[in-house]
Amino acid sequence: MMVLSIQFALFSVVCLPFSLSNDIKSPKDEIDDIRRLLRDQNERILKLESENLALKRDNADLREQVVGVAKKEGLLQNEVVHLRRQLSEIKEQLVQNKTQNSKITEPPNDTSQRTNIKNRRLLALVTDPPPAHVEPVAFYAYMSKPEPAPSNHHTLIFDVAKTNLGNGYSKHSGTFVAPSAGVYVFTWTINSGVHGAHFINLMMNSVVAGGTLTDTQDANDYDSDSNTAVLVLNQGDNVNLRTTQSSDRTVINADNHAFTSFCGWKL
Repeated sequence: MMVLSIQFALFSVVCLPFSLSNDIKSPKDEIDDIRRLLRDQNERILKLESENLALKRDNADLREQVVGVAKKEGLLQNEVVHLRRQLSEIKEQLVQNKTQNSKITEPPNDTSQRTNIKNRRLLALVTDPPPAHVEPVAFYAYMSKPEPAPSNHHTLIFDVAKTNLGNGYSKHSGTFVAPSAGVYVFTWTINSGVHGAHFINLMMNSVVAGGTLTDTQDANDYDSDSNTAVLVLNQGDNVNLRTTQSSDRTVINADNHAFTSFCGWKL
């Protein structure tokens, strides 16, 4: 019995390190776990940064819309002041005409008839609705830096909006959204780099409505091409420019000598 106890004790001591070694990770495994955690954290951080950037862009668009609403409100207030002034002048004219008519020595029937005619004309001026104020819609934007090798069906973004009356164009998405229905004119100019070609389409609600080709594949030179389109839009229709499947992936130039631009206005 003594011998068996001693042997069992020795067996337990020998096997104990092996059982513990199965529970303890090697330094390499721990490093791999830490790397996986860091990779997951980095992916989460990048996702949060992307969502934050999108929120900032949406906030900028909302600010532009608020500025546009404030401008419209100011114009309406000026229009109300102008109409009130016109109404006051018409009322004064009515009083003066009534005073003058009372001094005329014509027969009562003729005086009454002429006074009624004048009063009807003046009342028509007061009651007729004023002409509607038409808010102008126009935009002009261009690229501040080149677009290196855009992929197929890539929406071109013209990030500098020099003119944006009506706030229909977004410099973040490169898309124009019609603030009101009507006939619109769009023009664009694309400058292509050497040894390449760009087929550019004007898209209206994701449907091709126009296009241009800049081609320098067989020449060590630059090329600039423009086009114009006239479209009938409903309120909320969107228009933008994009590359097509036929485009060679060469740079789209943008500098102070040759602007790559996009503009439009309502007739």
